[in-house]
Amino acid sequence: MEKISCAEATADSSVPVVAGKKEGRGSAFEWALLTVLASIAIGVYESMAQAYAPGLSIVKALHLAGYLKGYPVVFEPSKGVWHLIGWTGSAMMAVMMLYSVRKRFDFMSRLGSMRHWLSAHMFLGILGPVLVTFHTTFKLHGIIATSFWCMIVTMVFGILGRYIYVQIPRSITGAELGVREMDSLVEDLNIELHRYFSKANFSHLLGAISTADAEAGHLSPVKALFFMMRNDIKNRFRIYRLGGALKRRYGLSRDARREIVTLLRRKAALIRRKNFLTTSHRLLHYWHVLHVPLAIVMFLIMFLHIIVYYVFRPAV
Repeated sequence: MEKISCAEATADSSVPVVAGKKEGRGSAFEWALLTVLASIAIGVYESMAQAYAPGLSIVKALHLAGYLKGYPVVFEPSKGVWHLIGWTGSAMMAVMMLYSVRKRFDFMSRLGSMRHWLSAHMFLGILGPVLVTFHTTFKLHGIIATSFWCMIVTMVFGILGRYIYVQIPRSITGAELGVREMDSLVEDLNIELHRYFSKANFSHLLGAISTADAEAGHLSPVKALFFMMRNDIKNRFRIYRLGGALKRRYGLSRDARREIVTLLRRKAALIRRKNFLTTSHRLLHYWHVLHVPLAIVMFLIMFLHIIVYYVFRPAV
């Protein structure tokens, strides 16, 4: 298959540019997800080991190998590796805020695209809270509990904001696409589909993927958000069934079926995003109103927690 235009690929960042090959962006996402999941798995194991079976602890094994001997096997937030993990997670959350600096100051434009900065912001904004969660050793009380739950809510809002953000189609440069540009992309997708179907008989296949008509754009912001999320989940199952239908009905190869499903998915996503463009902007505005104050409160409490710890910690 030939390459699809960059702008078209960016309109749905969940799919690769070239059929059968993963785009670098997709690979980076997979590595980031793997890193977060591995951190959670290791953190859960080490927490359970230090709390109930210290002899099976990873830190204990490292001690025997001659490493980390300065960190005792003790399940307390201010001791052992958990203290170090707390500092690491806090540092990640502080570094992720450089994204806001990059967004507001032009002199940092040479330090990478906004897309890469946003990806780093999201990655650190998830991994940082994960590490801080293990740092607490699940002992939450007083100001620590307030800071923790504020952090969790901020992280969840961040993930939600990213989802809303990708509902607004953008070009490869990050510039927002207008309705005419999206219509043009839909036509490009139709041309690609004509490479498999000489006649426009692929239109009924699009019915196998849930789309949104123009009237759906008049839903309230909350209903629209749930509609988009439900629509995405529903399509994942429908796309799976569509691949089987293409094999039975047309006898197409696996690569051809995958490419057709990808094109139809892009088309359905573009139609939905075009019809929800105004609503997505409103959702993003409401998200900023909630997310920014939450982040400020989270950092204020986090800094207060650090100050209180060092002022009132017992002398060794």
